[in-house]
Amino acid sequence: MEDSLQETTDTSLQVLMDMGFSREESEEALVKNGYSVELAAAYLLNLSEEVAEEWEDVDEGYKMVFVVNSDLKMSIGKTAAQVAHGCLGLYREIELGSHQESRDDLVAWLDEGQKKIVLSGKKNTDALVKLCTKAKDFGIPSHLVKDAGHTEVAAGSTTVLALFGSEETVNKVTGSLRLLK
Repeated sequence: MEDSLQETTDTSLQVLMDMGFSREESEEALVKNGYSVELAAAYLLNLSEEVAEEWEDVDEGYKMVFVVNSDLKMSIGKTAAQVAHGCLGLYREIELGSHQESRDDLVAWLDEGQKKIVLSGKKNTDALVKLCTKAKDFGIPSHLVKDAGHTEVAAGSTTVLALFGSEETVNKVTGSLRLLK
């Protein structure tokens, strides 16, 4: 029986490693997710731990996602300020701008607890712009934050991409990104 369990664990570990994850992070994900390869994969793909635990749940709800331009190497405080700019910009875009059709979704999001996820971008501005274009293709409200240049980064630097929508739709754009650490 013990050999069978070890064989199952080894197989699950290999599946995750074949997806490109390291042995260490694959083992950690399996332990954190009850040795379920599906939940571990969801966890590693940075669907939040809450989403991974509710993997089977059909009604996923809404979320705001903030993709940080990690190439800029902003301090924690600067990153927090830029994410706040992204949130406010996106909120204004939905309430007053070109995405007013998402207002009912925004109300639902407010009622659900306002789920927010901060992810690390793929190391440059071009990647954020491509994600923004992909979001627009899916009809996802988005807001690119450009810094004023008063502190850590050059004026006009693209610091954060903010997105809002159903978890399923937003995950089509950002599901492969990792949580910001």
